[in-house]
Amino acid sequence: MIRNLLQNKFFLLLSAILWTSIIFWGCSMPSKNLPSVHPFPHFDKIIHFTFFFVFYIRWYLFCPRTKFYSMLLILLSVLYGFAIEYYQMYFVIGRSFDVWDGLFDTLGAVVAFLVVSRKSKVVSF
Repeated sequence: MIRNLLQNKFFLLLSAILWTSIIFWGCSMPSKNLPSVHPFPHFDKIIHFTFFFVFYIRWYLFCPRTKFYSMLLILLSVLYGFAIEYYQMYFVIGRSFDVWDGLFDTLGAVVAFLVVSRKSKVVSF
């Protein structure tokens, strides 16, 4: 059943769009609505990394597995991550632009790329 879902392009597209929307929703929450308990300092960076690691994987599963699309997905991950930071700075109450959040978004996508390129012969470098 899982194999069938991973071969269903509509499911993969829907999954990627849903995850992209979840990232936007989570990053659109005013700071007063965010949990104040963090297990350790800078825990939010782990969340940013994870959001964009999964973002890359979900879109990778939908896109053709070529070098071009792999690089395009990294570029889109970086642009989306930093666009959200700008969005937070101007439109989300109590939130600001944080370059470190954008860098951890980027790192999550790059690590995802490295994981899939290591597993895939199509995108090997």
